[in-house]
Amino acid sequence: MMTSQSQAKEKLHHVTSVVTEPEDNVKFYDEWAETFDELSKLGYRNIDGLDASQKSLDVAARKDIMNELICVWVDDKTIKIASDCYDGLICVGGFVPGHLHSDCFDEWIRIVKPGGVIVNVLRQQWLDEYEPYANNQLEDDMKQKERSMKWELIQRGNFDGGDQQWKMAVFIHKVL
Repeated sequence: MMTSQSQAKEKLHHVTSVVTEPEDNVKFYDEWAETFDELSKLGYRNIDGLDASQKSLDVAARKDIMNELICVWVDDKTIKIASDCYDGLICVGGFVPGHLHSDCFDEWIRIVKPGGVIVNVLRQQWLDEYEPYANNQLEDDMKQKERSMKWELIQRGNFDGGDQQWKMAVFIHKVL
């Protein structure tokens, strides 16, 4: 019998190695929605949720821990959120094969207030191996936003994640 931890690892492996199309990603997250942990466990109360999986948002709605729930795939298109709306934005695991690309950065910057913080966490492996991110492509796109004076890098670091199976990269930017 599989433990919930081994099931989660199996699902992570599946989504990061097999699933590459947005529609397939949504189906995957629909199936995984019940297992997500929420920031409210850490004491945060004024949270909005944005996800491409309506089922994930439905689960969040049942838990009654988020204010607004927005179902959208984030890319370079304007999403229905006011400019300068949020104090911060956190994206964990959004940059994996078949998921987000740097075209979402402008929207992130638009919806976060000047002085607000954007935290982006992803596996270092994808920065090293996944073609759209590798060879410094993703980091170069981040640096272009810095040169354009849209955000500034506050911290770039690494830590062990996934029960120390993965080296994780974290980028923290302040919106200008």
